[in-house]
Amino acid sequence: MSEINLERRIKRQAWVPEHRFFAVTTPGLEPLCAAELRALGAGEVLPEAGGVNFSAKLELAVAANLWLRTAGRVWLRLKDFRVRRWEDLLRQADSIPWEIFIAPDVPLNILVALNESNLKHTGRIAEVVGKAAAKRMREVGLTPPVPAQPGDESAQRLQVRGADRRASISLDMSGAHLHKRGWRAQGGLAPLREDLAAALLQHCGYDGTQPLLDPMCGSGTLVIEAAAMARGLPPGLGRAFAFESWPCHREAAWNYMKRQAQEQALAAPPATIMGRDSNREAVELARHNAELARVEQGVGLEAKDFFKAEPPAGPGLLVINPPYGKRLGSVRQAQSLVKRLGKRLAQAYAGWRCGVVLYRPEWADLLSLTDTKAVTAPFGGLKVTLLSGTVPPK
Repeated sequence: MSEINLERRIKRQAWVPEHRFFAVTTPGLEPLCAAELRALGAGEVLPEAGGVNFSAKLELAVAANLWLRTAGRVWLRLKDFRVRRWEDLLRQADSIPWEIFIAPDVPLNILVALNESNLKHTGRIAEVVGKAAAKRMREVGLTPPVPAQPGDESAQRLQVRGADRRASISLDMSGAHLHKRGWRAQGGLAPLREDLAAALLQHCGYDGTQPLLDPMCGSGTLVIEAAAMARGLPPGLGRAFAFESWPCHREAAWNYMKRQAQEQALAAPPATIMGRDSNREAVELARHNAELARVEQGVGLEAKDFFKAEPPAGPGLLVINPPYGKRLGSVRQAQSLVKRLGKRLAQAYAGWRCGVVLYRPEWADLLSLTDTKAVTAPFGGLKVTLLSGTVPPK
């Protein structure tokens, strides 16, 4: 196939039409991710269990990978079809313009998930779809994809899902999970994942205009996410994505999108962002991570004990991921710590907005907050509660 013909086909089938996409989220974060997608301009935004369906042109989906803070992965729906018989899968797989989205000779990892589907035999499904891609690539004079070796994280992911009488074939745009922002060197003990940190901040209504304090900052995830949000920096600016290897990828447009985001970002947060921890080594690690994330400008980090130190100027937003589970020793110790948190909040932080990661949802009452809202999400083999509320005035 000539380069001119391929370019025309790419424009006609990749960049001009609208496509369907699915943004995967941690269960519980779907409404937050849906709000992010609407703000980006996505259409037909439909949250469902485990993610958000949306429609957009490819350029907006590229921007979604760059900007989404609460998503884990974005899939491009290549086909979504009704399944009556086995031949329906064959026909749909053969009709995909694989040469537009799959780079020649790329390792291809085909994942199959079935739920009471008319389709059967996951291995055979993966084989049929892989052969369809290889056949199409050969027909247009390109080297076909090769099956990925087990554990090859660089492989292009393709997913076939079947449920009841419908099936879909989707291509992963993201590559590594989107919570991997590209800056973390070390995480300390059980660091809060970046998408959950962003979810807590969004859940609390944080927009960067009010002072923020994380008094148990650990390796700094919450303050780093807050600084990026406050400055308007996209979370994906320092990492690579799977779509960058697609034949239809527009490198110049992608570089312009990233450059424009950097130029429009603020040089420093408009309000104070401070992280404290009683452990000096944790503070130094947080400072190092903030430098790696390039958000150290305007972020204060200091070794201070929450239960003794005076609060900074406020009121503002207090975000806390207190130790629990293995980090603390026992459930009883974790509960005792939450009780102490509640007393300290009432004593020194009247009028502050507060966001807390709770190990047990029933412990929310120990904090005595008003106007509370809660989101439950899995994390580290547990279900944690992201609680937001206000410390009552004295």
